[in-house]
Amino acid sequence: MAVNRFVLNGISYHGKGAINEIPGIIEAKGFKKAFIATDPDLLKFGVTKKVTDLMDKAGMAYEVYSDIKPNPTIENVQSGVKAYKESGADYMIAVGGGSSMDTGKAIGIIINNPEFADVRSLEGVDTQGMDQGAYRKAAIDAVR
Repeated sequence: MAVNRFVLNGISYHGKGAINEIPGIIEAKGFKKAFIATDPDLLKFGVTKKVTDLMDKAGMAYEVYSDIKPNPTIENVQSGVKAYKESGADYMIAVGGGSSMDTGKAIGIIINNPEFADVRSLEGVDTQGMDQGAYRKAAIDAVR
């Protein structure tokens, strides 16, 4: 059985005022351009703007990707990977809840481990040739 490795060079800060750490971390790491993964509602209600305002104030480059759906699909992740590559970003900031965070994590895994570009293989199950029912059962069995 092959051993798989995920490279998740991630930092997660939580709590009041944590957002203010972003510019210092970016500067210390020498990053050049952010890929900000968020969802349309967080963009609409100004939540993402709190991050982009900090980036603007610090003169830091970024691109916002907000095409994230609730319960993201494989295609949603793959379109995010494509957008990340096209953006020229060298790091990512995920803003939001489960869908944005999960999509951001999947994008990051695939950027660093392109052999998982099919997304399904991240579940640890070879699903090629399976219909949807067999795929779901195999995925659940793998988790068990």
